[in-house]
Amino acid sequence: MPQPLSLTARALQLGERIDLKGLEREDAFSKSPLAFKTPAGGTAVLFKTGTAVFMGLNPLEEDDLVRSLKPRITAPLDEHETESARLVAKPDEEELVGATGALQLKALDNNRLLLVAAALGMSASLSWDERRIGHAFDRISQVAQTLKQRKLPGGPQSAILEQIGEALLIQQRLASRADLDDKPDVLWDHPELDRFWAKLVDEYDLNQRSRAVARKLAVIRETADTLTDLMATRTSHRLEWYIIALIMLEVALGLWDRFVK
Repeated sequence: MPQPLSLTARALQLGERIDLKGLEREDAFSKSPLAFKTPAGGTAVLFKTGTAVFMGLNPLEEDDLVRSLKPRITAPLDEHETESARLVAKPDEEELVGATGALQLKALDNNRLLLVAAALGMSASLSWDERRIGHAFDRISQVAQTLKQRKLPGGPQSAILEQIGEALLIQQRLASRADLDDKPDVLWDHPELDRFWAKLVDEYDLNQRSRAVARKLAVIRETADTLTDLMATRTSHRLEWYIIALIMLEVALGLWDRFVK
């Protein structure tokens, strides 16, 4: 009995964004995301959100493609987030996800590969967001402990501004990424693949993870607002003390002129 056709898919989060303008190809079978076949017969899928998905490529081919994309990557990552899967084609069996340690498809056609790439890409991207939010939460816990002691956060304002900036960057990134409620474009032309997409979403817990990231982001955003208010309050208190000091100095000079001179 012949072995089922299989290949390995790997998603890499390369940076904040990938500029896809000018990369259009005549042999591309999708423009958004940009998907095309490689000379060796593999498949590459590029997302503007900074994720690249490679299917059936060897490590050297992957490295060559990543190297060619470097000038187009915004804020490249030193350590790439990855998500991998083995794809197996079994035309006579039901499509299963994760049941045998692999994604079992009826065929490794372009439409199904686009859906797999979308799921793997979202998972890798969410992993990166989860890691960044974890670092932000570590900072927030320190601020919360300080506030619990009825004290304002110490240290220079630059450190507080850095925390606010980190929260805003995460918020901006999530806002620029397609919502999971928006179906991949391929499903509009091939609604028969809706069930397969739903299985992929469940397999990688995309909805749950996305909601968890959104909830944590809301906490970070509220903390950023609180820190901004605290900075304004701190500045206001300083101005009040400066005004009091100036008044006292003016009174002292007035008394000096009246009684000493």
